[in-house]
Amino acid sequence: MLAEKYFPKASSRYNLIAQLFRNLDWLNTLKPERWFSIWTMILAGSNVSIFLLNRWSYWDWATFNFLILGVILLTTFFLSVKPNFLHRINSFQSALYIFFKGIILFLLGTLPFGFDLRTFIFGIPYYIFFLLAHLTWSIVIDNKNKTMPPKKEIVLILLTIITLNITSALLGYINDDPMITTIAIVYLFFPIVILLFPVGLRHLQRAQIHVIFIPAMFISVRLPWLLLMILPLFWILRYYNYFRFGEVKPSFKVDLPTNMKN
Repeated sequence: MLAEKYFPKASSRYNLIAQLFRNLDWLNTLKPERWFSIWTMILAGSNVSIFLLNRWSYWDWATFNFLILGVILLTTFFLSVKPNFLHRINSFQSALYIFFKGIILFLLGTLPFGFDLRTFIFGIPYYIFFLLAHLTWSIVIDNKNKTMPPKKEIVLILLTIITLNITSALLGYINDDPMITTIAIVYLFFPIVILLFPVGLRHLQRAQIHVIFIPAMFISVRLPWLLLMILPLFWILRYYNYFRFGEVKPSFKVDLPTNMKN
């Protein structure tokens, strides 16, 4: 990031800009980093509704309307003040809750386009992908020590993620839905790498980053205006976190073997 070059930490220039970014502290209390996944889950529902109306609809700016924007804003605000709605998965019961909460967010996205039973059925592979995404983030990284759990402790969860991933891709193929099929197939290699290769923090970091990035980018192919939401948020958070806490995040940068502990 250019700010790291021209505004190095501890410099007078950095401290000056940091004072300005203090005005965004109210935004940080709303947990905006969670908005990427919230928006993606909601608009996955819109994506399926549009797919059922016209399978060949891509890059259509006319898909935007103020009703879906209202749904997104109200849901985002609710989940920002109720952060426990999308908690980490640590049991079968919590996984079940996440599965049904993902369905709720998905169905909210169908409201402006008209809901029917087919929307619910075609959404099943998306619900499954939401669940495996939460399972991926349930593997806790110790950011302070740059470590992750030993392989033997996460083998079962990795096998579950891979199984759900394959199921999502197959159901998408059966539904003739190229969107979720492609999303699931592209992502499949990330948990496989974690499972088959020696323990590497960078592999898990990439898996957690891309389980959100991949569906967001593919859904943007059908709903291009989503990019006008996620790209500004991405850069605002990067600059805010750098000038307030000295960290560049969110980021696609991972910890390489030379500077991490396994």
